[in-house]
Amino acid sequence: MSVTATLGASGTSSIEGDLHIREVHPTFACEITGMDLSKPVSDQAFNQIREALHRYGVVVMPRANLPDDKAHVEFSRRFGEVEKSKWRSPHMRHLPYDEIFDISNLDEKGRIVTNKNEKRITAIRGNALWHADGSFNPRRTYVSMLRAVELPPPGTGGETEYADARQAYEDLPEQTKDRIKDLVAVHSFLHNRQTANPDSELFKGRNVLDEPLARHKLVPIHEPSGRPLLYVTSYAHHIEGMPIEDGQKLLRELMEHTTQPKYVFRHKWHENGDIVIWDNTAVLHRATPGAYEGKYCRDMRRTCVMDSSKDAYGLNNPEDAKDQRNSS
Repeated sequence: MSVTATLGASGTSSIEGDLHIREVHPTFACEITGMDLSKPVSDQAFNQIREALHRYGVVVMPRANLPDDKAHVEFSRRFGEVEKSKWRSPHMRHLPYDEIFDISNLDEKGRIVTNKNEKRITAIRGNALWHADGSFNPRRTYVSMLRAVELPPPGTGGETEYADARQAYEDLPEQTKDRIKDLVAVHSFLHNRQTANPDSELFKGRNVLDEPLARHKLVPIHEPSGRPLLYVTSYAHHIEGMPIEDGQKLLRELMEHTTQPKYVFRHKWHENGDIVIWDNTAVLHRATPGAYEGKYCRDMRRTCVMDSSKDAYGLNNPEDAKDQRNSS
């Protein structure tokens, strides 16, 4: 495939060949059509995809046609080091590639998960909170790539939402920018799960401060674009150096700002084979519920590419990343 695309200041694209880029939100997110990932993708075409990802933060690719999990992993590798699962829950399906994360509503026997399956439903609830994949780890996640293998019937929900964390920062009052520019947020996997599942016995009685924590700048720079962003996710438990309640109040205020409707793009999945690629160092995302839950299969599979930017390890010891948990 031979393609040349130059992204203009307005977000339009000048295209030669069959790859087309179209904005789907006023400040971020785009759709790329004319790309069949079941066929070899030239370096030139891949570079255009990556350029669009860095510019827009979210790239929707309808009918991308990745033929299987192997092709999914191999295409993800072109963005960098693909994370491998260090452990699999016995309550989840065993997929043949360690790099593929099961984001479905199916249990280990391929049955549709219901609210009775506490060990699976708590993760689904946690993913419904705004987050960036892997922010609770010493080494952050860069790219996530989500592929629809089997979608529920149209109109039954399951959309994925994205928030423009760069534009949200840009629109803050200068006084607020000055106040938060040097702050460090402390992230915890447990905090997300406790917030999403306040009544679950799985997380009761556990103290976030007794479990693994990760320190990341509240306002890092998105290295490819040079733009600062609000790295405020549902994994962020408190602000370093502030009383916990004060820090959590600030985090809530910044999250409410970042996830205002004007910064949110809601992606509706249409066909099996569609994929979305997003940059976790530029945007937040969350799953949304729907009538399909407990009734229809929603088989979604994801890969995660590890961050290699200067802020990849935040303020953490890189040695700690060797034993970090999966990006969830």
